[in-house]
Amino acid sequence: MNLFFKQLFGQLHSTERMERRIMMEEERIARYRQVEQSEELKEYLELKKIVESKEFQQHKYNLTHTKYKSTPTYETIRRYKELLHDKKLQMYLEMEGSKRLKDFLKFRDSENYIKLQSKKEVRNSLELKQMYKFEHSKEYKSYLYYRDSKLPDQFKALVAEVATDEYKKQHAFWSNPQRWKTTDEYQQEARLKRLSAMADIVFFFQQDPAEIERMEAWKATFTEEFAWHRFSESPWKAGFVYANPKLPRLHSFANEQQAYNGGKNVGTVDGRLHLFTKREKITAPAWDAKKGFVGKDYDYTSDIVQTAESFRQSGGLFMAKMRVEGHIHHALWLGGEKKLPMISLFHYNGKHITVGNYTDKGFDGAVVTGINPGTYYIYSLQWTDRELIWYVNNVEVYRTSHDIPKEKLFLALSSFIDEQQRASEGQINVAWIRVYKS
Repeated sequence: MNLFFKQLFGQLHSTERMERRIMMEEERIARYRQVEQSEELKEYLELKKIVESKEFQQHKYNLTHTKYKSTPTYETIRRYKELLHDKKLQMYLEMEGSKRLKDFLKFRDSENYIKLQSKKEVRNSLELKQMYKFEHSKEYKSYLYYRDSKLPDQFKALVAEVATDEYKKQHAFWSNPQRWKTTDEYQQEARLKRLSAMADIVFFFQQDPAEIERMEAWKATFTEEFAWHRFSESPWKAGFVYANPKLPRLHSFANEQQAYNGGKNVGTVDGRLHLFTKREKITAPAWDAKKGFVGKDYDYTSDIVQTAESFRQSGGLFMAKMRVEGHIHHALWLGGEKKLPMISLFHYNGKHITVGNYTDKGFDGAVVTGINPGTYYIYSLQWTDRELIWYVNNVEVYRTSHDIPKEKLFLALSSFIDEQQRASEGQINVAWIRVYKS
């Protein structure tokens, strides 16, 4: 696959962008779970249940749509004012219990009351004149009118009611056009609105829980950030791995121009692995297909390192941020004690990059062009029961469903110079390796 145009038109994301994306995905999961356990989300969900309930919404509707004049509170004050302005009733209330009324009622029950029927008697008596005048007054007529009425008691009850703190509170509430904003329910609704606008809660509900669970299902099984300083402290061992423990592991091949140097050409600088191929004369064991193990003089040294003792895995996601220098072979691969199967995450042969699966049927893979192997890229392999899928940064470059390995394989890094190549120095630089399993 040629990635030149994908890179040119932005389809191939930059490595920096990919790293930010990986970091953001990790932060996204962490943030989602943190918000999920937060008091703010708990409060939001509780308030949402309350505010969206039928009871709450009906209550809000009643308070915001009920007109003050249709309330019992208004009817109370309306009736109170109506009776307060009833002159006859107010006359009655003023007369009721007055000394004038008491004196007249006492007079009315006396023998002298009959004298009011005589105009002569009335003219000749000041008391009779006063009693006669009172009996024919508006006040007394109002008294007689309301004496057997229920209105005075109703008015007195209204006077007492409108004077209470509870009525004053209800009157202030119902007469206020903004009464909804004075309620505890409004505060709950406003709090819900503020919570729903919080960045964390907005973020939380923008996520797909199923996607979060799928992402979270990938657990890191191997993380190499190259924080070690001595090769002996690392999870890597130098040399090949064979099922037969008697076979030497530290050897090279007779048809190659470098000797593997037992981990001496491997080191870390600023948290990055450097595996060097350098000009250096050395005599080392070499495997010759016809002669077996023989001693050979080499002009270059390099290394092969693997995690056979510290880490192996079948299936999962394998990722490495790496680059290479020098027109020789550099490779990151998965292997076992046998020559096959072997899965190549990255192989640069001095001219181009390949990815693929080596089996007893041959190589099943693809050539990747259009990118500079001397620039850091993230090379990934997704290994499932049914498929092997290779990526460079975010772009899929090859997939196959044939001869999927079943056994656990270890990680390996190596550089070598085949006999047809023009020998030169070079190196592998690896910023990090991460392996996940779902």
